[in-house]
Amino acid sequence: MDMKLIKKLREETGAGMLECKKALEESNDNYEAAINYLKEHMTHQSQNQRVASKGLTKVVIKDDDAILFEVNAETDFAAKNPHFIEMLDRLSQIFILSSAKNVKEAALLQIDDKNVNEYIQYVSGLMKENLELRRFHRIKKQKTQSFGHYMHGQGKLSVLVIFDQECQAIAKEIAMIISSHQPSYISIERLDSDTLNYEKFLYEKNSDEFKSFDEFINSKLLFNLPSIYDGNLNVKELLEKHHTNIIDFYRFELGQGIEDKLNCRLDIPCDGSKITVTPIY
Repeated sequence: MDMKLIKKLREETGAGMLECKKALEESNDNYEAAINYLKEHMTHQSQNQRVASKGLTKVVIKDDDAILFEVNAETDFAAKNPHFIEMLDRLSQIFILSSAKNVKEAALLQIDDKNVNEYIQYVSGLMKENLELRRFHRIKKQKTQSFGHYMHGQGKLSVLVIFDQECQAIAKEIAMIISSHQPSYISIERLDSDTLNYEKFLYEKNSDEFKSFDEFINSKLLFNLPSIYDGNLNVKELLEKHHTNIIDFYRFELGQGIEDKLNCRLDIPCDGSKITVTPIY
């Protein structure tokens, strides 16, 4: 058997040596047939793989563009795997320089001689672990606006904030507050009637934990949260002090919503416990 073919097959598919050898034996050393054999074999195996709910999220900013994305893996070990880390870095560069707006468009971008989806499957083969590009979101700000961002736990959670003007003095602090408190909305004034009705529905399911609906909804508002460095100020007062305001914020938490089979709106689980993307008002 030609060892060069085995090596080429391993590099192309990420399959193990024994798997490549068997594929060539089954296909009588026909390289294209061996690739098809491996693809079918790996697809069959993937049906029994564990749910990919681990991995990392990432936020990347360049000029007026920002992206948030999440790549899931089967185990926590993936976050420390050099193949996985290198893959995230390469995807970050490809994604931020592209015009992709969602997962479907991002998966078709070219990286070397593969598209992104094929590249992820190649790394999946190297790691012997199921990988998946689960979420991708692009945000474009205006020239006069600015971004703030924060990544917790090397990417277990990523936050992006859009401010109405430059405000680096408090940008990271606001992002950290969103990271730790996971607010659902910016302020009560920005909620429409449909959203309020949705929250009233959630309140009725959890009314025992709160004295009133006002207390329930106020617990979800970013403006009401305390400053990290000045306990005498809440977020609204902090923004007023620095003469700026928040346009919107985005919060990607690893594995967010995977366990929930039914989502009520956007990517928000029906228990209302987690938020993926806040709508732009």
